[in-house]
Amino acid sequence: MSGVAARRSGGMTGIRCWRDQAACLEVVSADYDPFFSDAKDLQAEAIAICATCLVRDDCLTFAVRTGQQYGIWGGQLQPMVRRLIALDRAGRPHSRRVPAGHPQASRTHCKRGHLFDAANTYYTPDGHRRCRTCLREAQPIRASKGGGSDVA
Repeated sequence: MSGVAARRSGGMTGIRCWRDQAACLEVVSADYDPFFSDAKDLQAEAIAICATCLVRDDCLTFAVRTGQQYGIWGGQLQPMVRRLIALDRAGRPHSRRVPAGHPQASRTHCKRGHLFDAANTYYTPDGHRRCRTCLREAQPIRASKGGGSDVA
């Protein structure tokens, strides 16, 4: 582990998160940051750095789930990252199944008994699976267009 990674992990010898393994960890400085540049040549350099990175997928997942709309993340240019964020926020189910080690992997129904299927499932930005039916039931009923008053 590099000295920078050891300092970031509080002096521990183990790796704490994906960022400690990122190829860009010791590349970016106050004078050089190709990941947030508008120059095409610097963007190409950033993508080349990402191509060698072991945690590229984790980086992109972090960017999408936390709404990082600017910069290059996981080797993807800003427009692609923004499209992925929009898809994630639209609540579309992920194309892959929940990993077996995920705390919610064995759940087939929400706590109120509604089935988790493609039409009734959405994912929060932090990756939790949620029930659309429960979300709709929790929404307050909106007043009618006439102002919602019962008084004549």
